Amino acid sequence: MWDSFIALSLGLGFIWLLRTVVVRRKRNPRGLPLPPGPKGLPMLGNVFQFPQGNPWEGYHKLCEEYGDMIYLKAPGLGILVLGSHRRAVDLLDKRSANYSDRPTSPIVEFSSAVQQYHPIMYEETKAFLRKVNSQPDDIFEDMKLLFGAALMRTAYGFDDSRKNEALVNNGVILVSRFADAVIPGKFLVSSIPALRHIPSWVPGAGFKKIFEELARISFKTLYPPFEEAKSNFAKGENGRHPSIAADLIESLPEKSDANYATLEAIARNVCAVGYVAGSETTVSSATALLYVLASYPEVQTRAQAEIDAVVGSDRLPLVTDREGLPYVHAVVKEVGRWYTVAPLGLAHSNAEDDEYDGYFIPKKTIIFQNNWAMMHDPNVFDKPFEFIPERYIKDGKIDLSVPDTQHAAFGHGRRNDALFLMAASLLATHTIAAPKDEQGRVAPMKLEGQGQGISKPLPFKCEITLRPGREHLLE
Repeated sequence: MWDSFIALSLGLGFIWLLRTVVVRRKRNPRGLPLPPGPKGLPMLGNVFQFPQGNPWEGYHKLCEEYGDMIYLKAPGLGILVLGSHRRAVDLLDKRSANYSDRPTSPIVEFSSAVQQYHPIMYEETKAFLRKVNSQPDDIFEDMKLLFGAALMRTAYGFDDSRKNEALVNNGVILVSRFADAVIPGKFLVSSIPALRHIPSWVPGAGFKKIFEELARISFKTLYPPFEEAKSNFAKGENGRHPSIAADLIESLPEKSDANYATLEAIARNVCAVGYVAGSETTVSSATALLYVLASYPEVQTRAQAEIDAVVGSDRLPLVTDREGLPYVHAVVKEVGRWYTVAPLGLAHSNAEDDEYDGYFIPKKTIIFQNNWAMMHDPNVFDKPFEFIPERYIKDGKIDLSVPDTQHAAFGHGRRNDALFLMAASLLATHTIAAPKDEQGRVAPMKLEGQGQGISKPLPFKCEITLRPGREHLLE
């Protein structure tokens, strides 16, 4: 009896092994290897080898050891990390049809390409400058509200500043926690999906409470604002400027239409993705910009001189001034490169099995591009850890051939109008300086970040003063 059971078990095991080999051979007929990477444990793979702390630095070290493309495995999960600009272009650009399974960011396209939303940005920027002038120590909180409120007004048409502030704060929590939660190795359940079925009281199941809280915050971000926008639209109570919600709600078919629920869900998601699309990363870049202006006074002086020469002192800069302000534009680009806010970019996944450069890449592999490594590659950038805006300028114009983080993290052609406008307007009206100690000497500054999905700089002390003769620009 026992011998028969053992024989049956061995037979079933052999059949399962044979089936696995046949399936793998069918998917990978040439028998190509997976991309290189560290050797993992039986069954568990590389579960305990995912870098923690600053994972982009850990992945960079692995790439230095195994090559500019590494593959890590966990039960039911494969992760491919692209460590060079060449690899990212080969897969994510040239083979984008297969590697484009990731969320898109429609509101980024709206806010950077559709000029009808620029008046919102101008209003919020001037309100921000007034706050900075009256309470300069609150600039970091004011920057969060500047970009968040601009996106919320663009998305839903809400002109109530308190309501927008509440939505922004809710979005900050969601973006921060979600960005960290999706980092490989952060939670063991991401590598071993079966753990999702264990009771919440079991030691190590704390991830369930975290995910439940994320779901609750996500619901608050997704549903109430859109429902209020629908109610306002029905009553004809729209904001002072056009909004994405109003445009999408107006285009919805009658509720009796079979496609209504689907189209409404799409419209709701497009509006909600607004904050996720850009506000938190823009705030982080703006914080790094302040540090740069305080730490490199020669950069600030040259940028201010360019604004004074091109725009003058009678008005604030506009988005349309960007082409005439190549140095200011280059400063914004260099901030994004020098301080990489999204070190591992947005996760991609391939819809189908693929062969690339002699390697087999199974479908549904999670793919990260190490933007931090790409933006600090000494083979691409001279003195990559130094702040040099001039690297983006050639013959007095922006050199589009030089890679930047907008391309690396989000694809071709994306421009952050809000960050450029904030930078140019702040430079036109204020001067940022490093703090001084009791003896009047310049105190040392340090830029420290926190977070893994989004590297958010911690606030620091700096001195902000209104430039002489610029009071009228705040009126």
